[in-house]
Amino acid sequence: MTKLIYNDIPSPLDQFEIRNLLSLDAPILGNLHLSITNIGLYLTIGAFLVLTLNILATNYNKVVSNN
Repeated sequence: MTKLIYNDIPSPLDQFEIRNLLSLDAPILGNLHLSITNIGLYLTIGAFLVLTLNILATNYNKVVSNN
């Protein structure tokens, strides 16, 4: 029987880590720090999908005539 040895077991909480995808440090307006994180990217994609589906689902009676 073989025995498995795990030396580096990552924490289950690593999946919830917020990571910077794009960061901008600018000396404009004092000390301005803007960054896009993975959570911000997911929220932007979700909002874009909801807005797109809302626009596609609302046809403002263009398909069905008013008669």
